[in-house]
Amino acid sequence: MKHPAILQIRGEMDKDKIKKAVEKNCSGFDYEDTDKGLNVYITDVNDARTLMSKLKRTENSKPEIKMSTKYAGLREGRVRVLFVYSLRFKGKKNNR
Repeated sequence: MKHPAILQIRGEMDKDKIKKAVEKNCSGFDYEDTDKGLNVYITDVNDARTLMSKLKRTENSKPEIKMSTKYAGLREGRVRVLFVYSLRFKGKKNNR
């Protein structure tokens, strides 16, 4: 069963490099550029976890990662959960 996920990417990062990694590793996704960073909406939580693993290895600084869940409703009597992952890259431009 696929679960939706959101990656909230903040801090000093190369957005083009991250977008290329998303396109390479995720089957269904959408972007949202915000003033704080980049939000990536991914249809499969396993793709999101794989992408986070690859970003941790490719970026120069190790990101601080936090995970939370949100209630997304019921489907066929089962609870749906939205996974929200926050990746904060350390650097000169660290927005809070």
